[in-house]
Amino acid sequence: MSGMPGVAFEPRPGQREILAYEAGRMGVAAVPGSGKTTTIAALAAQLLNRRYRGHGHLGDSGEVLVVTYQNAAAESLRRRIGRQLAVQGLPPSGYAVRTLHGLAYGIVQMWPGHVGTAADFRVLDERSQREFIDRAVADWNAENTPIWGRLAPGDGRTYGPDWEDNWRRIAAGLARTCIAAAKNLRLDPDALLALLARQAADGGPPQQLPGMLYLRIGTEVFARYQMLVETSGGIDFNDMVRLAVDLLETHPDLATRLNQRWPVVLEDEAQDSVPLQEELLGRLTADHGHWIRVGDPNQSITSTFTSADPRFLRRFLEQEDVTALEMQVSGRCAVPVMDLANDLVDWVCDEYPVVEVRSRAFRRQHMVPTLAQDPQQNPPEADSRIVLRAYEHRDEEMLDVVRRARRFSESRPECTLAVLVPTNRLGYDLADVLRAQEIPFDERLQSSRSSRTVVDLLAAILGFVGDPLSSRGLAGAFAALQSFASTVEFTEPGQDLTVLVRSCYRPESLFYPQPGVVLADAFPPVQALRDADLLPIETFVARSRRWMSAARFPVDQLVLTIADDLLAGDDLARAHKVAQFVRRRADQNPSWRLPDLAIDLQRADAARDVLGGEEDGEYEPQPGQLTVTTMHKAKGMEWDLVYLVSIDGVEFPGTTQDYFRGYQEHLGGDPAELARAQLTALMDDASPLAATSRAGQAEYISERLRLLYVAITRARRFLSVSFSQHVTSGQRNRRVQDAMVFHRLRTLLEARKRL
Repeated sequence: MSGMPGVAFEPRPGQREILAYEAGRMGVAAVPGSGKTTTIAALAAQLLNRRYRGHGHLGDSGEVLVVTYQNAAAESLRRRIGRQLAVQGLPPSGYAVRTLHGLAYGIVQMWPGHVGTAADFRVLDERSQREFIDRAVADWNAENTPIWGRLAPGDGRTYGPDWEDNWRRIAAGLARTCIAAAKNLRLDPDALLALLARQAADGGPPQQLPGMLYLRIGTEVFARYQMLVETSGGIDFNDMVRLAVDLLETHPDLATRLNQRWPVVLEDEAQDSVPLQEELLGRLTADHGHWIRVGDPNQSITSTFTSADPRFLRRFLEQEDVTALEMQVSGRCAVPVMDLANDLVDWVCDEYPVVEVRSRAFRRQHMVPTLAQDPQQNPPEADSRIVLRAYEHRDEEMLDVVRRARRFSESRPECTLAVLVPTNRLGYDLADVLRAQEIPFDERLQSSRSSRTVVDLLAAILGFVGDPLSSRGLAGAFAALQSFASTVEFTEPGQDLTVLVRSCYRPESLFYPQPGVVLADAFPPVQALRDADLLPIETFVARSRRWMSAARFPVDQLVLTIADDLLAGDDLARAHKVAQFVRRRADQNPSWRLPDLAIDLQRADAARDVLGGEEDGEYEPQPGQLTVTTMHKAKGMEWDLVYLVSIDGVEFPGTTQDYFRGYQEHLGGDPAELARAQLTALMDDASPLAATSRAGQAEYISERLRLLYVAITRARRFLSVSFSQHVTSGQRNRRVQDAMVFHRLRTLLEARKRL
């Protein structure tokens, strides 16, 4: 098999059956490394080849529609299909590759009047959606203080700022979950409030159930959020898919036209689909029925923060009119790594102690090594090794992994290697260790240190320029600039002047000095100041005066003035994107001043909101260069050596008695999960008493097991799995519970060795 340019595709078992597709609905469960993307591209090219030969389903004008869920995946598929067509001597036309939301947007844009939107409607970005949710939560909180006040820990009669801040965060998560779940079910807030009122009037679910209370709160916030969305003239992503489905449902003639335009639909990453998205593709294929869905239910790792659920693809595979196939042959991993992944699936399906997890976590399907004649042979078993390590402290674990990675890259420079972490926070900590050890690496986290530092630096300086007489703003800007000293020659190595700057009690003496006033007069006369201390501050003051004079210009020009003084290369390019972002936010909020824009910039997600996802493109690991990324972002990639760190009971809880992030004992569980479970119970006519925190915990355990499976199957030859027994939390050394799955992996590995 090959997906290389100019090389013909040679299908292996599993792929051959897919390429034999003639008509109808087909579902494909593809294991990691089985070449599903290459197979989808080959099938699309084959369908187009049939059209050019005068037969098939496409006719003279029909296109193959290929749908996926991420922009990077869409671009990769587009290129691969083009290469397959070039190998066959066919023109690069006759197919369309769309993300699901891009497809829905295009459909609504064709006929905006039919769904009641303006022709120039605006799709809200994620930041705007978060902002509207925060405003809706604040409005609800202001009107319902007795309700959220009673939910405080303890007797519920007393609460303070800490609980108010915590509740605001909890309510925002609750609202996001309820909004997404309700819109996926095509429920607007009025319909959902009416449903809740009807259930209460009919003596339905007991109102004292925690999930019912949280569902009502989430729905009331939903109503406020939707009003903000509609008055803004925008449409959010969930509305986009719903409107597209509504359009095809109420105007079947339009659905027929699209069925004719796309006589065959290929869906990639189908394990990430949700029912509303299924309904959209179902209506696009209702007339001809030619719908091929490809995915891996065992790599569904977004269900706890989206409405995706692997059971939807499993359900499709089990339908009588669906041809269900498997792509089991994988050339990615050496047999020992493959065996460990297969054994994990079997153990969970057969023996997992939480019974609900056995049927939820995995679909029983095994990775199978390639045959002797396959051009992509599995790495040799003799050149493969798996180790599991326990450490006393996380600092020890991080440092040892870094040192081992350095030794490996030096001894095997031809190999690729990565450290995969469960969370971005752990990735940032690991990146700091790597920098301290002066080890080069590729940082593939939510936003790289460079991205975050550039945004933080410009935000701090903008806030200071907007209020230059604020001692706090002055100290913040100086500290941000000093932390950027690796790029800007600002202070001597090891020289920390932030304490001195923080003591400045007369900032006007720095920036607007009267005759006879010197720089030292801005600071308390408690100690003699050295010239070495005052020189960096004098440099900062000179730059600040230049920035203040530029404050009369539009905000994007001010940002570029600051950036031109401080940044170069890629950081300067990032600053240009920051300037565009801040100008856009200023245009959207005409009443905002510089301090408001600075706060908004500080709250932004550096990679997504400000820099436009600069680090989300397709990434190719380089030999000898260490990659640091999260287990979620590693999906779809592979390395010769993979280190999995922090595989502990906090990141991978094993039973419903373990600690769960987001679980609030005094609230009866995670409010967002309880509300989602209650809504599902109401819509499925299930018993609301079954919608307890245990169901949400079982689903969370299941997804974390799938995440570990994804992480294991990123390794081609070598795999290291580790955890630590203690971490430093604040000033305390805290014990971390072990992960049951870590010890089970050790048992499975030892059992294999005895065979």
